[in-house]
Amino acid sequence: MAACGLDFGTSNSAVALPSGEVLLVDPGALNPRLFRTVLFFPDESRETLAGHAAIERYQEDNAGRFIQSMKTWLPASSFTRTQLRSQTLTLEELIAIFLRQVRAVASKAAGEALDAVVLGRPARFSATPATDAFAEARLRKAAELAGFESVRFLIEPIAAALAYEATLERDEVVLVADFGAGTTDLTVMHLGPSRRGRGDRKDDVVASAGVYVGGDRFDSAIMASKLLPSFGAGSTYEVDSFTRRRLTMPTYISSRLLSWNEMSLIREKKTRELIDVMLKTSDSLPAIEALHDLVMYNLGFRLFRAIEAAKVTLSTEQVARIDFDDERVHLHQTITRDEFEAASAPLITELAECTGELLTRVPANLHIDSVFLTGGSSYVPAVQRLFAQRFGAEKLRTGRGTGSAFTSVVEGLGRAAHPDFELSGPQ
Repeated sequence: MAACGLDFGTSNSAVALPSGEVLLVDPGALNPRLFRTVLFFPDESRETLAGHAAIERYQEDNAGRFIQSMKTWLPASSFTRTQLRSQTLTLEELIAIFLRQVRAVASKAAGEALDAVVLGRPARFSATPATDAFAEARLRKAAELAGFESVRFLIEPIAAALAYEATLERDEVVLVADFGAGTTDLTVMHLGPSRRGRGDRKDDVVASAGVYVGGDRFDSAIMASKLLPSFGAGSTYEVDSFTRRRLTMPTYISSRLLSWNEMSLIREKKTRELIDVMLKTSDSLPAIEALHDLVMYNLGFRLFRAIEAAKVTLSTEQVARIDFDDERVHLHQTITRDEFEAASAPLITELAECTGELLTRVPANLHIDSVFLTGGSSYVPAVQRLFAQRFGAEKLRTGRGTGSAFTSVVEGLGRAAHPDFELSGPQ
């Protein structure tokens, strides 16, 4: 039975073999090793698109149902099923549709059917043990529905640790921080040459923790601090032509703009009617025109790509530009690193508190030798500064394993896919 490691992420997914080789699963994407965790069900056909193809079709014609961030719903008992076309699907069935497509392209890339999988999972789906177990059981069911005959789980930062361990020449106690799109997971673990060949690694795990701080929230911080006024936040509109009474644009509209996949909710009838009123009476007409076109012409994904590009630039530069021109949306703004850090300061505080809580569960006599940061947000200067101040800059490591901070987790999952490999540890 051929096995693989599968990193089912909030924004991106990836697959690796037991050798640690990360497969090319989406050749049409900018990074073919990453498969965007999205589905699109076009209205005009019965086909189901996933990954880069789903995004391209959705941007060409958004008539249909676009689904992303499926992983975030796993702990939510309130999400039981959804209506798609004429079908009613459970969350497990919906995720299985995506995993089935990933399994198919990965099997093709591997040259054989991949029937066994080690799936990554957060250190905590939930702080409540019962909810955490519920979320894992749902993901297991989805993987089984997708055709995997053997399903095992590995905490994502532990998987990243295994990728890092492949580079070590001596034993170390390592704090691994895995930054995803939705969460950051932290694990302290014993790693090194003397432990690398062991099948059962449960005694090597010292402690794990997680916090809802990820790349998407850093992007949202830029949107909230710099761009919302460009889409009408704070503007007023007339609600009574006789009294000339005016109201401020509702904050529920602005809040939907902080995540591009939630912008579609603004197209609900009641909100569309309100936007029509604002288009006639707003004291900031260009901003409301931009809001209308951003939402109605489905420009959110491309706008957040521009925001993300600015965030990446700020990892190495002091100033970045956000340039976006489409329909009546015309953005040409600069953002400084200081502004970005001020906007994202609450996220850094949450991360610092999670790190502090984790360290309370590490024995006082245990010395942390290195800190391995992986995932896109590991390059954010404020993130690196947090860990450098706490542990020393000389202990920081980033982008090891495959050489990419974006694939360290899946490389480790692949290495754990050997049938004899066992690993569990404290949550």
